[in-house]
Amino acid sequence: MSKAERQREHHIPLRVADLVQKLADEPAVTIFEREQFRQLCQLVEATIHHEYRSRLEELKTAYAPFDPDSDARAQYELSSDDRQARCRRLFDRFDALLMRANYRRLSREDLEEALRSPSDTGLRLHLDLSLFEHLEIYVRGACQLSRVHSSWRTRWREVSRQVAGYRRLAVIFRLKNRSKRTEPLDMRSVVLKLFKDIPQQDVETLLPGANVRIGWWEQAQIVLPTLSGIGLTLLKLLKGAAAVAFAGIYGLVAFLGLVSGVIGYGVRSFYTYLRTREKHQLCLTRHLYFQNLDNNVGVIYHLLAEAEEQEFREIILAWWLLWRGGLAGATSRQLDRAAEAWLQERCGIDADFEVADALAKISRLGLAHASPTGRWQAHSIEAALETLDRAGDEHFSYHRPEAQTEATAQPRIWRRAA
Repeated sequence: MSKAERQREHHIPLRVADLVQKLADEPAVTIFEREQFRQLCQLVEATIHHEYRSRLEELKTAYAPFDPDSDARAQYELSSDDRQARCRRLFDRFDALLMRANYRRLSREDLEEALRSPSDTGLRLHLDLSLFEHLEIYVRGACQLSRVHSSWRTRWREVSRQVAGYRRLAVIFRLKNRSKRTEPLDMRSVVLKLFKDIPQQDVETLLPGANVRIGWWEQAQIVLPTLSGIGLTLLKLLKGAAAVAFAGIYGLVAFLGLVSGVIGYGVRSFYTYLRTREKHQLCLTRHLYFQNLDNNVGVIYHLLAEAEEQEFREIILAWWLLWRGGLAGATSRQLDRAAEAWLQERCGIDADFEVADALAKISRLGLAHASPTGRWQAHSIEAALETLDRAGDEHFSYHRPEAQTEATAQPRIWRRAA
């Protein structure tokens, strides 16, 4: 497999409404079928949303004991072993959620390589990974990001350049050791972060505990003036040492003035160092402010919505190609190529379509079936609508006594919503 093929991702960066509109406007769809197709999309979307609603509650429950932003009073005290077991389950469920949203987990080697690379922000950071009990980073959407850069090589003129980056980056971690650099984070908490448009070499800027290092040029700007000032002061001290020793009270005052000058240079250097660090911290804060998308429990809502939309895109595109895309009786391989070609030609999107996942979903929803020879056939749109409507009634009904009449039965709210 070529490098270009390895870089292709499963994620389909297309708004759900735009996908439905493009498929409905295809010439193969009649005016009457267009309205039915939109009803089908509404039912599929409602079905997926209902399924993901239960996943949301499960994730919120799993995250509750570790949420640093929660203001709810804990009603049950967890033992250390129980907390550790729940933490492991939380990380496993978060990993499964990211896989559904078509993220990929950075390996330890990828993370260490990113930490060794110089930061695009101009910051020099040192991150001690031993601070973390558990740290996972997920990325999606490898891309080229435009950044403005200036240096002595460009005579301090701003020049735009392209750097490798990620459209989305998610972080989940729990601290093992607490330090001043990680305050006020608690070691019992699990932190979730979601960022956008992050250069690959800037991963360390997103994590707590990174120590800002000042570059050699800025160190020289601090140290050299200080050393020269101290040297001149010492030279004056040596030249006037004998005179100062026998000059009485005025000589002593002069001597103390020279010593104060040395101390003044040291204090000035220290405050220059602090100002330089504050400048770097401000640059880091500004960088994170504009790249941050969500935090903690908000990340769960955000990622579940992404995973839900991704599942909808795969289902609708696969079913439509079998229904009106000229692929009735196609194999999974033929459908895979057709889906990728449609995305490229109609939307300009180069994606690796997850055909096996899509076919499993439309089969589970009762929208299509495969023959013994592995050829797929979509059910008619009338049959698909009836199947989804019946499934919706089952989702939103409860058992009633057999003696209850049809007139008092629960209304079919799924069909009315459609």
